[in-house]
Amino acid sequence: MKNINKKALIIIQILILFFVNIIWVSAVTITVNSDIADEINFEDTFKFYSDIIDDNILDSYKYIKLNFKWVEKESELYKSLQKLVYFNLINNSETYIKKDKIISWYVFYTLLEKIFNLDVINLTNEKKLKNRKANKWDLILAEKIINNKSIELNNFVDKNKVIKNKKEIFSDVYSTILNSHYDKKNLSEEEVITSAIEWLAKWTDDKHTVYFPPTETKDFYESLNGEFEWIWSYVELEKPWVMKILSPIKNSPAEKAWLKWWDIVLKVDWREINEENSLREIVSWIKWPSWTNVTLTIKRNEKIFDVNITREKIIIKDVEFEKLNYNTFYIEIKNFWDHVSNNFKIALEELSKESKIKKIIIDLRSNWWGYLWEVSDMLSYFVEKWDNTAVVKYLNQEKSYKSKWYELIDFSKYKIVILQNSWTASASEIMIWTIKDYFPETIIIWEQSYWKWSVQTIKTYSDWSTFKYTVAKWFTWKTKTWIDGVWITPDIELEIDFEKYKKDGSDNQLEKAKQIR
Repeated sequence: MKNINKKALIIIQILILFFVNIIWVSAVTITVNSDIADEINFEDTFKFYSDIIDDNILDSYKYIKLNFKWVEKESELYKSLQKLVYFNLINNSETYIKKDKIISWYVFYTLLEKIFNLDVINLTNEKKLKNRKANKWDLILAEKIINNKSIELNNFVDKNKVIKNKKEIFSDVYSTILNSHYDKKNLSEEEVITSAIEWLAKWTDDKHTVYFPPTETKDFYESLNGEFEWIWSYVELEKPWVMKILSPIKNSPAEKAWLKWWDIVLKVDWREINEENSLREIVSWIKWPSWTNVTLTIKRNEKIFDVNITREKIIIKDVEFEKLNYNTFYIEIKNFWDHVSNNFKIALEELSKESKIKKIIIDLRSNWWGYLWEVSDMLSYFVEKWDNTAVVKYLNQEKSYKSKWYELIDFSKYKIVILQNSWTASASEIMIWTIKDYFPETIIIWEQSYWKWSVQTIKTYSDWSTFKYTVAKWFTWKTKTWIDGVWITPDIELEIDFEKYKKDGSDNQLEKAKQIR
């Protein structure tokens, strides 16, 4: 009996061991198959350590040239190694980096010790540790070790000291160029300073942040006034020697000569545009008294041809309106500059006298710029009192523009149709988006808008130069979502028929708007 009990006990022990082993094997299998247990390579490791110091690094690390072999320039691994070298955490040596090679536990924690000056490895198990592969559990553990040690990463570099040093270098380079450069006699100190200021503005990577020297400031304010003698088209110098036609104004010499959006101007009369020419200089070639001619050499797609244009002096009317037929009223808003709200009111007063009007067409094609307060004031005709017309977020505050509620027109009684194009921008986009929010049945015709939803202000200096820079971003009034870079998509896409427009002045987009019921 005792033997039977003994055998039974042995069998029970074997079964217990068997089931324990099954459970253990299952647990191990689950762990091994888990994503968190994936083995990591050298690239994973260097990226992990560089990400930890990422918030404490200055952009100057990007200029470090690495000596490591087998590392592709501009790759994520290259950037990670640049950061570690920047802080002198690893040597910038001509060693081979096999980014896909799985890293051993020992090497992983040796790097941890070296980079963060920690003591975490038990050297008595060195041989055993070298044979074990590091995995994603080690990334979690390493991060905990770093956090528990309360490592002050800011100690790697004194940012204030680095910035101070850079300013001293900047000052010394400036002084050296003007005093010791071989060609210093050919260098103008004023031009050197102006170029440096212009470069600072460009460094923001914001095309709406621009420095205008005194002469260009005059040109800029003339463009705001809407009165000057030339071909009457908005232009931009996209990059050196590439001047583009942005938007020919309606009934302007540029439009009459059939210049189009995105045309590139190669020459003005006999002068060829090159990288030495500023936008101000090129515009000065085109501007001249009325009734004189200028020949522009244009590149459109792959075709190159000359266009002869007669200059005119034009005083732009920012708002034009008319009754198109018995039930349709047309309002064209060309800009949102000073006093446009007053002129818009005049148009609406005329509209209020027309009892049979059922549809309003608002034409905002090529209306690309304007003042925030003007468009907000105009939206007070559409939006009830104290409701938002626009939301603007500045660096440290948010401002909501509220409707003053001018009860002149009840727009709910009308069908609203809006014409826009790719140069419908900024204030125009705010007007369209807000009207569409309050009157969702509004129909938008033609193509996607420009998507400029930022606010600029202008500083004027003692020499009459100016600095235009971005101070805020527009947001939708309902969700406060930043939509810079998001187009307003039309309900009806209809490309303008340039051939018909050129032949008899007919506007197929406006005709489509008139047909909508």
